[in-house]
This record gives sequence, C-alpha cells and structure tokens, in this order.
Amino acid sequence: MLPMSTLPISPAACSLPVAELFGRVWLAQVDLAQRMQFLAFRLSIGLLESHARKHIQRVDETFYAADLAEVEERTVLLMEAGSEGVVTIMRTYIEELTQAQVCCVAASFRPVMQEEAAAQLLAFTPPTHVPAAGRVRRRARINAGG
Repeated sequence: MLPMSTLPISPAACSLPVAELFGRVWLAQVDLAQRMQFLAFRLSIGLLESHARKHIQRVDETFYAADLAEVEERTVLLMEAGSEGVVTIMRTYIEELTQAQVCCVAASFRPVMQEEAAAQLLAFTPPTHVPAAGRVRRRARINAGG
C-alpha cells in the first residue's frame, strides 16, 4: 500500500502560513522598492555631478581636455556599479520570495500543535462590533442616572 500524502486538514490550518507568506512578500517588495530608489538616487546624483563637471570645465579648454577622460571613466564606473547593484538587489528579492514560499509550504504541511490550533482559527472567526469610546461613556452616565 502506498503511503498517504500529508495534506492540510482544513483551510484554517493554512491561514497563518499564508498570512506569513503575504507578510514576507510584502516586506520583500518594500525592501526592493527602497533599495532600488536609493540606488537610482545615488546614480542620478553621480551622473548629474559628472554632467555638471563636463559643462563647467568647457570654459577652460586645456583643463577640459585633461579632465574629460577622468569624468568619462567615472561615468562608466557609475553605470557598472549601478548594474551590479540592480543584479544584487534583484537576487536578494528572489531569494527572499523563495524563502517565504518554502516556509509557507513547510508550515502548511507540518502537523498542527494543540496550542497553535486556536490561533490558526482566528482568521475565520466572525468579526465583533466594538463600540466607540464616547458611546460607552454616555451609556454609563445614563445608566448611572447622571
């Protein structure tokens, strides 16, 4: 007889792992956006500085010719560093997504402990109405006769 595969018992057993997956994916996307914006900002500042240097140095032709090679080399270096930065950021993002998916699948297929069972059902409990603080105080004063 073939062994039975272990499947999640109910959707409630998957609620926490899926919520954790969504949280990890969201954090990875926020991290990706922040790192890409920082990299783009640093590259744009560096390129703007190189471009401004080129135009400022055109006033003095002898100084411009001597320094032009250095400015061009710096621009090429900035572009290479930027492309390496993008590759590193994307690789980190893909690793974080993969790790989040692996954790979700592993948590979905492991047996649920007794103390975890109640916490995993929280996503499927009906919402309760919480009264506003002002209404409670008014009712308390009215009930107290005040």
